[in-house]
Amino acid sequence: MPRAKAAEEALWERSVRFALTVTPPVLLAAFLGAQSWLIYALVTATVAFAADTGGRPLARLVPMALGGFVVALGGATATLLGGSTPLLIAAFAVCGVIYALTESAAPVALTLSRFLCFSLAIGALYPPFGVVDLEFIAGTAAAAWLISVGWDGLRRRWRPSTAPSWLRLRAQLRASHRERRIFAVAVAVTIPLTYWTSVSLGLERPYWALLTLVLVLRVDFLSSRKLMVERFLGTVLGVLMAGFYARFFPNRHALMIGIVLAALARWPAQRQADVLGVAVLTMYVMLVIELIATARGDAGGLLEARVLDTAAGCAFALFALGLDRGLRWIVAACRPIVPRSSPEP
Repeated sequence: MPRAKAAEEALWERSVRFALTVTPPVLLAAFLGAQSWLIYALVTATVAFAADTGGRPLARLVPMALGGFVVALGGATATLLGGSTPLLIAAFAVCGVIYALTESAAPVALTLSRFLCFSLAIGALYPPFGVVDLEFIAGTAAAAWLISVGWDGLRRRWRPSTAPSWLRLRAQLRASHRERRIFAVAVAVTIPLTYWTSVSLGLERPYWALLTLVLVLRVDFLSSRKLMVERFLGTVLGVLMAGFYARFFPNRHALMIGIVLAALARWPAQRQADVLGVAVLTMYVMLVIELIATARGDAGGLLEARVLDTAAGCAFALFALGLDRGLRWIVAACRPIVPRSSPEP
């Protein structure tokens, strides 16, 4: 059994664990054939890894299982509301409010709210969410947890817990609710607008624009601007890397090797520069898409679509920040001016 004493995880260990977590769905798709379950499985593997707070096995199971739950919730909600555009837009608005309220909360809360928005978009654009999708989500989340616990078992020591105090997190969300109301309104307007505009314009992968939006949008403008630049430049670089690799190594086995190598390089690249981290992650995603593409020649269009959708997501993030500032100005202008009381004669 691992020792109770916690120990920090080395960079190479984090890289290998990430590759072990996200690669099994790709291998299953290579042998079983890609269906709608693959996107849900990949998203679940990613959110489960991001929500892994370390610590004791049962303690880390809760946030990782919540990751799978929000993916299933988003997909199922989109399927239930798919016949009603107004209700679907309302669901996106609710997700926007949740994201706005958790944007500066604990990292695990922000991760869960991001992936709720993302999975809702996937469910709205893919075939109806079904039992098979739910089974793969549950299986992927369980596999991610077993990999997490098993890896620490091999290390013979637990990673230190980064889990927040849920009572403290609840109090923090309550305390920041009032000051974030205007930002929540701006995000609640922007997220459904992003989805509707992306679909109306016929973008190849509209959910990429929404994912970019929730990755770069911050209540602080300077922080958002920095993330937008890093996201866009990293995406362009990652698309070029994936395009060159797929051109020179087009067969299935070579693509699988490239996917594993990209997963292994994800965190070392992030350590060097945020732009490189985004680039390697983009390369990973694009090689997965190339692997599971059912028709030859789709890769070039998808590579271009990734850049276009990323730019659209950054543009909508700027719109949200502008709307937030405009609403704050209106609220400040409408506040009644309380006259100072005259001093007693």
